[in-house]
Amino acid sequence: MEMGKSLLFLLLLISLSLDVIVSANFYNDVDITWGDGRGKILENGQQLQLTLDHTSGSGFQSKNEYLFAKIDMQIKLVPGNSAGTVTAYYLSSQGPKHDEIDYEFLGNLSGDPYIMHTNVFAQGLGNREQQFYSWFDPTLDFHTYSVLWSPNQITFSVDGIPVRVFQNRETELGKVDSNYHYPKSQAMRAIQAFGMQMIGRLEVG
Repeated sequence: MEMGKSLLFLLLLISLSLDVIVSANFYNDVDITWGDGRGKILENGQQLQLTLDHTSGSGFQSKNEYLFAKIDMQIKLVPGNSAGTVTAYYLSSQGPKHDEIDYEFLGNLSGDPYIMHTNVFAQGLGNREQQFYSWFDPTLDFHTYSVLWSPNQITFSVDGIPVRVFQNRETELGKVDSNYHYPKSQAMRAIQAFGMQMIGRLEVG
């Protein structure tokens, strides 16, 4: 299947500020983890550029790990025929029993609405996915997609409006389901996989 020109070379620009760092700099804060040269740090570390072409995309992860955090990403999704691409940002620990908090947007055919996917993994177990249709066209302008992860709950928000709250019910449900866990003990890295244009702000608390 032939992809449209808009998908042959897509550009991702990101700005980042960390509350715990006096002067945030991409050279100090992130590692470009894949993309074979498609990811670049520019403007003396103040800008990060990721590109997607017909061969591959690109991505990065934070150098530091965080136990509880807030992450805001301003995203404008790819318009038109974006089938075959995946736009994702998430927090994740390592290992077979990893914890993970996901935002994903799967590419689609022209005219079809984007579906926003959210998921939570704890101790390697997922199956907590919820999907949402946006009440706006996410390809027309930038919107802020947020994750607030605390010991008590995980809140997914769009433009400050909560769309999902995943509560820590481990004390209650753990008594009847030994497989129920809440991500509370494994520090996670912030990870970005490319398939859109985005400006991001990462706040850590």
